[in-house]
Amino acid sequence: MNNQEPQQYALQALPRWHPMGGVRRRLVRKGQPLPVVVNGDALDLQVALGPFTLLATSYDYFDGCHHWLYLLRWDGTLVDQLRMPDQFGYIQDVLVLADNDLSFGYLGTNDRWRLAISEQGFRSFSPRALLMRPNRFLFARRHLLTQRTAGIPWSCPPEDASPGQPPGA
Repeated sequence: MNNQEPQQYALQALPRWHPMGGVRRRLVRKGQPLPVVVNGDALDLQVALGPFTLLATSYDYFDGCHHWLYLLRWDGTLVDQLRMPDQFGYIQDVLVLADNDLSFGYLGTNDRWRLAISEQGFRSFSPRALLMRPNRFLFARRHLLTQRTAGIPWSCPPEDASPGQPPGA
């Protein structure tokens, strides 16, 4: 299964007069601007999952990085979005498990995130779900469901360790 699409989405800066222009960008699909403005100034991931495309954006600030996930239909219509917890690093180690399921991690942590997509969507008003869903998606059907599995504490490798060699060898 080849879920990696060609890079069909991009981000375009908003006009200087826009009050949130520093942390938001207009979504562009195949060179055409869409009426969708997303949070973040970097597009970290785009992958086709069934009838949807999943985008991950980020905004790197001094103490960490904000992360958002966006689920779009084939025509670029925004279906759902989530604000992920702040992390130090960028998204990495993405594994597509099925057409509606993927796993990923963030640099600087050994935690794994699993993302499931529901085509029909469902309603959830749990406090955790409401905190992750901004503005107009607050009471809408949910299509994105995340689950975090905590990993062992992360630490930088020692400076004397070379690739493939255990420390002190």
